[in-house]
Amino acid sequence: MVDDGVRYELKTVKALRGTEGRSTAKWQKEGWELVDKSTGTLHTTLNFRKPKPPLPVRQIVIGAAAALVLAGIIGVGALLEGDGDGKDSRSADPTPVATEQPGSPSAPVATEQPGSPSAQITNITVDELLDRLNSAGMGGIKNGDQFRFTGELSGSDYWGTGASGEFTVYLTAKGGANDLMVFVDESDAAGWQDGTWVEMVVESGETTINGETTDGWLRAQSVTTVPGR
Repeated sequence: MVDDGVRYELKTVKALRGTEGRSTAKWQKEGWELVDKSTGTLHTTLNFRKPKPPLPVRQIVIGAAAALVLAGIIGVGALLEGDGDGKDSRSADPTPVATEQPGSPSAPVATEQPGSPSAQITNITVDELLDRLNSAGMGGIKNGDQFRFTGELSGSDYWGTGASGEFTVYLTAKGGANDLMVFVDESDAAGWQDGTWVEMVVESGETTINGETTDGWLRAQSVTTVPGR
């Protein structure tokens, strides 16, 4: 992006609804300027920019000269290689072709055995996972990544099946200042209430709401109620 001769670096951050202020303050503290935001059903997309440092003129000149020298070397090398290939092709001996003899043992073929290891699961806290989801590029989280954490359920008045068509629960984050939303099987939540502690393995994936498909959503793959908490 160019504005009055200034070159900008751009950054897009996806924040859960209700956490936009904290996310904006965090990136502004690091020198980023909020350009605009787009509010969705459950996420808000924040667009930031920051001026890039000017590129020294001397560095540009040196880089251009080095590119010209490298191009010349590559061109000469290609010509020499072309001449050499013509000579070698006339004098090269024919390459022997291996043939399979009857009765010779065949090479073993690797097959996937049942019970092969599943996707790697990363142990993490609720706060750490929320921070990664709210950071630039969702902290490198990709669809299919799995995480294991133990957390306290909260906000039961807001649990239910929403626009995504999936049953949603919330876990306390940041000492109650924020929540982490997770899609679960409704039957698993039958005995849950505010203050219930659970251990979950969740997987990051996509969901579609009002015709818009986005990623960064968490679905429970397994849940266990933790007694005595």
